[in-house]
Amino acid sequence: MTVVTTIDVYAMPPHEYRAILDHMGVETRPAAGLFLHLTSKTDFGFRVIEIWDRKEGFDEFLAKRLTPAAQALGIDRKMEITVTPLHNFFGPRLQDLVGLIASLPGARPRSG
Repeated sequence: MTVVTTIDVYAMPPHEYRAILDHMGVETRPAAGLFLHLTSKTDFGFRVIEIWDRKEGFDEFLAKRLTPAAQALGIDRKMEITVTPLHNFFGPRLQDLVGLIASLPGARPRSG
């Protein structure tokens, strides 16, 4: 069953978020079951919302990639995780996002 995961990470500065992503290499080697990853800065830290093909795929990613990466970097932040079935998805302008992403705060510079 396709699921939506939400990870609320408290008191995490942007450089720690970037360090974990880089350590895991998720932008160049995404997990096979991941369809979508979105992150927003919040007043408490970061909110990460993802769509996964199944809960077990997310659980495996958490155990084998995210947790070990945070431990290797010495990053220990309070997290609240929820996993719920995906009810609906609507993305009428997904093709337009590619041009916007490079301009977002925290975006990876494109190699040329």
